[in-house]
Amino acid sequence: MRIKTTATLFATALLLTGCSGAGDHDGASASAVPDSSIAPRSSSLTADLALPVEGYIFSESEMGLLTHAMNDLTRDCMKAKGFDYRPDETDAPDIGVMDRRYGIANSYTAATYGYHFPTPRTGRANVQSLGEAGRIALRGKPRADGRLDPDGGCVGEAKKRLAGDKGTFGPDEIARRINMDSYVRSQKDPKVLAVFRTWSSCMAGKGYRYASPMDAIDDPRFGKAATGPAEISTARADVECKKKSGLVRTWFGVESAMQQTEIDKNAETLARIKRHKEDQLKRAASEVGQSR
Repeated sequence: MRIKTTATLFATALLLTGCSGAGDHDGASASAVPDSSIAPRSSSLTADLALPVEGYIFSESEMGLLTHAMNDLTRDCMKAKGFDYRPDETDAPDIGVMDRRYGIANSYTAATYGYHFPTPRTGRANVQSLGEAGRIALRGKPRADGRLDPDGGCVGEAKKRLAGDKGTFGPDEIARRINMDSYVRSQKDPKVLAVFRTWSSCMAGKGYRYASPMDAIDDPRFGKAATGPAEISTARADVECKKKSGLVRTWFGVESAMQQTEIDKNAETLARIKRHKEDQLKRAASEVGQSR
């Protein structure tokens, strides 16, 4: 599995299956326990970095917990209605939003997978085998335009139980917007543009010509299904030049300042969002028999 751009990667991580709901398709969803052996954080340049907004959005492991609880509740609901529903069960690799936020930053994954993502172990949902009655029980009747109701059926019931009274399931839109906007705006900051040039010069010295880390990860040569030697060597050089140029910490510093400004402007709202996030995680942990 490969998602090309860094922006697409962390946007997808934020929206994850827990937001869209079980049974949307037969694709992969997050597991509660990522396989940390795939990508040890100790080899990442972002291992000790956390953006200010992270307290208000969901990490991969937190989203995995929420999804795990939602899947369990959905399966129990379906069983009570007489259907044998099996949700997606995928072991997501332990690659955090920060690890690829600024392009590849993990020397282990660079040397092993290049710009590709490790292939997760996947257990697919059995939505199609449920039949029309089962699919309606799972997601409710389709809307007038034919689309599925994201809050219908057993999936909707599971979301409501985890979200609580009048709550919204998953991450809040304001927190997500701050997270996305700071990433986009920071790419135009003079300090970030300057460190891009330093990184680019370092890459050129190794025989690779890219203006920015996003250009490297989006190189069409690396869009094939399998990782090749050229991709591995490029990715390794990419991480080395990030370390030499200080790109990650410079970009992180600029983006952190931008986020903190927005957080200060929306302090009261974000405090409520944080409480709601923690409430959801407590309910999810209770459902799967964990403690928080």
